[in-house]
Amino acid sequence: MEHLDIMDLSWAVRRLPGDVRDLLKKHGPKVFLAGGYLRATVSGEKISDLDLFSPSKDYAEACAIELAGSDKPYETPNAFTVKTRRAIVQFIHRWPFDEPTACMESFDFTIAKAAIWWSGERWESCCDARFYADLAAKRLVYCSPQRNEDAGGSMLRVLKFYQRGYRIPLDSLGAVIARLVSGLEVSRLTTDQAGTAMAVTGLLREVDPLIDPDHISHLPPASESAEGATDVTF
Repeated sequence: MEHLDIMDLSWAVRRLPGDVRDLLKKHGPKVFLAGGYLRATVSGEKISDLDLFSPSKDYAEACAIELAGSDKPYETPNAFTVKTRRAIVQFIHRWPFDEPTACMESFDFTIAKAAIWWSGERWESCCDARFYADLAAKRLVYCSPQRNEDAGGSMLRVLKFYQRGYRIPLDSLGAVIARLVSGLEVSRLTTDQAGTAMAVTGLLREVDPLIDPDHISHLPPASESAEGATDVTF
């Protein structure tokens, strides 16, 4: 693992909503921020949410309640979500981690492998050795992580990033497809291609039953992304 450039680290910290920054300083290094927020900050993309990680589900819930105040966090199978005035904050509980480098190893693409945290004295960071190069090239390099995840998760993220202008090498795409196929139950497969397609679609919808209701994920990136309405700008 390497470190974020000091200017990127500083910018990422300064862009944080004050209440989130205060919470990270209070609970650091047990609670740390990783993933999409840092990718978007470095690349200049819009930020949709902030993912915070911690050692346990109980710890994640306690921090979510602390940030939410009088509001009640919304629980999903993956996280406790808090909507503040300036941000959507997800306290991930499905994958607890004691320290950031272990979290990095669980991410599926190199462009997501970055984290920041408060050490008790200063802000620290880590990122994958390929983080900057792959982000600059808008290249999806799949890492085949070993973690408890819905089989179709990485494939749906490929579609999401494709909409944003990213590309994926064939070997990485093959590995993502292999992960998807590994989740298929033999009993659900048939010699009929349409039947197999239905089984694969079922795996994708298990990740998010409301994913892509208008079937637009296969289209080229539009000048005005449909997801822009839900993105949060700091």
